[in-house]
Amino acid sequence: MNRNLKKVLALALTAMMLLSACGKTEEAKAPESNQANNQTSSETAEATPATPAAPEASAPEYESITDLVLSGSAPNTFNILNTETSTDRVMLINLVEGLCDNNEKGQLIPAVATDWESSDNGKTWTFKLRDNAKWVDVNGKKKAAVTSADWATGMEWVLNFHKNSSFNSATLVDMIDGAAEYLEYTKGLDASEALALGWEEGSKFREMVGIDIPDEHTIVYTCTREIPYFASITTTSCLYPLAQGLIDEVGVENVNAVTNKNMWYNSCYTMTSYEHGGEVILTKNPLYWDTDCTLFNTVTYKTVESSDMAYMLYENGEIDHVALGQSQMTTIYEDENHPFHDYLVESTPGRTSNQMHINFDKNMADGSGKDVQWNTAVANEAFRKAMFYGVDFTEYFKRFNAIDPMKCTNDFYTRSGVVYTTDGTDYVELVRDLMEMDDYSDTKIAHLNKEKAEQYKKQAMEELTAQGITFPVRADYWVGGSQSDQDSGLVLKQCFEESLGSDFIEINLCTYVKDFYSEVRDASTQAFGIFGYGGTYADPSTYLRHELYNDTAWFTNKYSHIIDLPEDSEVVSILKEYTKMYDAACAIVDDHDARMKAFAQAEAYLLDHAITVPVYITNSWCLTKVDPNSQMRSMLAGTDSKMKNWVTNVDGFTREQVEGK
Repeated sequence: MNRNLKKVLALALTAMMLLSACGKTEEAKAPESNQANNQTSSETAEATPATPAAPEASAPEYESITDLVLSGSAPNTFNILNTETSTDRVMLINLVEGLCDNNEKGQLIPAVATDWESSDNGKTWTFKLRDNAKWVDVNGKKKAAVTSADWATGMEWVLNFHKNSSFNSATLVDMIDGAAEYLEYTKGLDASEALALGWEEGSKFREMVGIDIPDEHTIVYTCTREIPYFASITTTSCLYPLAQGLIDEVGVENVNAVTNKNMWYNSCYTMTSYEHGGEVILTKNPLYWDTDCTLFNTVTYKTVESSDMAYMLYENGEIDHVALGQSQMTTIYEDENHPFHDYLVESTPGRTSNQMHINFDKNMADGSGKDVQWNTAVANEAFRKAMFYGVDFTEYFKRFNAIDPMKCTNDFYTRSGVVYTTDGTDYVELVRDLMEMDDYSDTKIAHLNKEKAEQYKKQAMEELTAQGITFPVRADYWVGGSQSDQDSGLVLKQCFEESLGSDFIEINLCTYVKDFYSEVRDASTQAFGIFGYGGTYADPSTYLRHELYNDTAWFTNKYSHIIDLPEDSEVVSILKEYTKMYDAACAIVDDHDARMKAFAQAEAYLLDHAITVPVYITNSWCLTKVDPNSQMRSMLAGTDSKMKNWVTNVDGFTREQVEGK
């Protein structure tokens, strides 16, 4: 599709969004819309979606699955406020419920909140809670009513430096009045003092932070600025509830150590069985408020060691969904007589924008100190730009979509299709123009430029050789022990060598045992990693805030470690300037197009200095007994896995059925 046609379609979409925004309900507008203020949503107007009815009487009827079996991993935490990965969220979103959800179209719908409204042009938001939501134990027995105090408890927990060990406070710091000040206040306390703090009326938290709970079923948030899309942010785990009763039971120091046996549940399921490295079983919550929705009696997650094993289990009818690896999807796709040929279903493209996150403060894998060679090399801008313009990831894309790999192309930090200007232009096109990139192509990654890559490679080798760096520079890239992970690593190594030559960068494949995060990332031994973020709301800041020069920016602190570099570092100066540009864009609240232009300038600046390299978006194929069109559509990775109102077929779905042909 050419850019002009895309613009016409986007303009039409924007027109529909603006028309919808004139209505009273959140569901009435498209999820990307952020034009309307003083919005309200009511449960009457926005009924919780039921299982989609058959389009026509002649449409086939499917025999539904009552006990679902999937492959998956057990969560690393049972405290949803402490989640760091989509893997954790896939599980926990089924166990703990927030204010709002998304339906299968991506539209915002009620969860525990029945309705909401904004005032002061989106600076103040009021949410009304249902009176039939309950906290239950692992066996589905009532523990307490869900009340507004649970959200105050949760926010205090996230913002308390000595309680929350996750870096998920960035959203609150950015958007909730007084949140940044309270976080800094708790940093200055002894741990014992901070752990004793609470949310109650008269507390330091209530004095400082913009949250009010006038009664048991009302929450009022005061934002740092006008945020017309704030309601969509309530699907983010940092705005989830935490029951004070749970804290009282286990002790404040043990909240992050709760298990499936002693945690409190208020969502669709409880986790009735948990075996580390084995099966996990979710069981329908008998006291869940939505008695009209469709739920499974049980959902069993099987730990599967490889994609080949997962495929075998699906083939044998032991699991109900399998994401396909490169060889599997190719074999099935190319063989028209294959029994699964017609059942090959393209997964809905995810909202996650994945980048190559460079580690600027790398440690040696053997613990012998800093990796001087790598750290010196990536501090050189020409070295980074050689990678930005030179590495062709096309073969790597085939690991995710061997049938149509260029659908995985990602040219930007922000995901396309998230937000538009008032004339219907996709925000990322503003970045494209500033970067002077080619238009999207189904044959070539737009930011690739062989001539520039060669130029920067030559420059980097000259400058770094003068500094005593020897080539090729070794880059430690870590993968898991599965064959699939190993194969992906080899393909990535091939991409680097064939794109830039084996004389420039040598990818050294390393293998972690169980967990990348604890074994590698936290030890800062990776040269780079390819990771991304799914975003949570319709604004470029949902992505761009994770690269800021501050203590809460996710990738800055956890992956690039620029925050740990000396103040006089050139890379630090670049990130500080980017942060200023980002803050200036955030400050524009009365002119949507000017805001988009300012964000585009900040993003282009970040990419032009090659602080990170865009790589891919998720687009793959699967065999499934769950209709992908019936799943929730959320910007936040993992939320789509809330197993509510899913349409299933014991025989599996064909492409024809899913695509509606």
